[in-house]
Amino acid sequence: MSDVPRILGLGTAASESSVSREQSLGLSIDHTGGLDPERVETLYREAGVEQRGCILGLDRMRSEVLESGTLGASTSERLGHFMPHAGQLGQRAALAALDQAECTAASITHVVTVSCTGAESPGIDHQLIHRLQLSPDVSRTHIGFMGCHAAINALAVASAFVRADPKAVVLVACVELCSLHFQVGETSWDQQVANAIFADGAACAVVGAGSGRCGLSQFASRIFPGTEHLMRWDIGDHGFQMTLSPRVPGVIKRGIAGWLNEWLSSHELDCASIAGWAVHPGGRDILEGVRRGLELPPEALAASHEILEHRGNMSSGTILWVLSDLLEQVESGPILGLSFGPGLTGEAVLFVK
Repeated sequence: MSDVPRILGLGTAASESSVSREQSLGLSIDHTGGLDPERVETLYREAGVEQRGCILGLDRMRSEVLESGTLGASTSERLGHFMPHAGQLGQRAALAALDQAECTAASITHVVTVSCTGAESPGIDHQLIHRLQLSPDVSRTHIGFMGCHAAINALAVASAFVRADPKAVVLVACVELCSLHFQVGETSWDQQVANAIFADGAACAVVGAGSGRCGLSQFASRIFPGTEHLMRWDIGDHGFQMTLSPRVPGVIKRGIAGWLNEWLSSHELDCASIAGWAVHPGGRDILEGVRRGLELPPEALAASHEILEHRGNMSSGTILWVLSDLLEQVESGPILGLSFGPGLTGEAVLFVK
C-alpha cells in the first residue's frame, strides 16, 4: 500500500525523573485521607505500573504540587509547570522522530500537537516551532483535551494533510504531564485509580508520502451510547480531575467486537488477519476488557502491558510507544491501533507494515 500516507519515523521521550510503585503509593497514602491504606496498597499492586515518569521528581512533586495548600496546588499553579517542561520533552521526542525519518526540520510543512494536560496559548506548537527552528510559515493544528485516544485523531489529521498534498511532511507531537494533576485529599475511587496509573511522557511521529515504517490505511471512531458519564476529564480548582468508572472495562468487553468486526469486514479483514495489536494501555482492566471482548490470546497485548508496567499511562502518546515496540516485532501485515477516551469513545487505526 505505497499510496497511503506513512509514518516515516517515530520518537519517544520519557521524563528524566521517575517514581516507583512504592514511592507512588507513599504519595497517595500521605496525601489522601479517609481511605483504607490496605485497599490503596492493593490498588497500586494490581494496577500493573512499576515505574513511571514524574517530571518534577519526587521531592518537588511533594513540595510544589501536593503540599501547597489543603488540596494541593491550584490549577493555575500546576499549569505553570507545564510549558517549561513540555517544550523540552516534546523537543527530545521530535528530534528522535526526525532522525529516524531521515528528515530535516526544514522539511516539516505541518505541525499537529496533542495534549490534554496543559492549557496555554501560545502553546506547545509554538514551543516546538521555536525549539526545532521550524519555518514560521508552518501550518499548525492543535488537538486539545480529547484524552487518551487523541494520538489517533492526530494521525488521522496528518493523514488527511498528506492525502490532500503528497508533498506535505507532518510532525505529530503528543506531550502529556499527567503527574501535575495528581489529586490531593480526594477520596473518590475513580481519582485514586487515576493517581495510580497516569504518567509523564512524549511521543512524536513524522507522517508523509513514500517509504516509511508503516502506512496509515484506515481510521474508525465509535461513541458508545449512554456512557458519557463513565469516563470524563474535567477542569477542577486543584488540577484536572478524572472520572473512570469501574464499568468501563465491561462496556468495552461487550461492545468492542461488534464495532471492530463490522469495520474490519468493510475492508475485507477480520481479527484473525491482524498481525499485531497496538492497544493503548489505559489500565490492566481495560486491556483485559479488550482482550476478552475480542477473544485474543493473552500474549496478544504483551507490548501494551510492557509499556504500562515500565512507563505508566502517558495518555495520548502512549499508543505510539506501543507501536514503536510492535514495529520491531511484526515482520509484515496489518497492526490495529486502538485507544479509548472520554465519552466513552473508541478510536482505531489500521497500520500496514
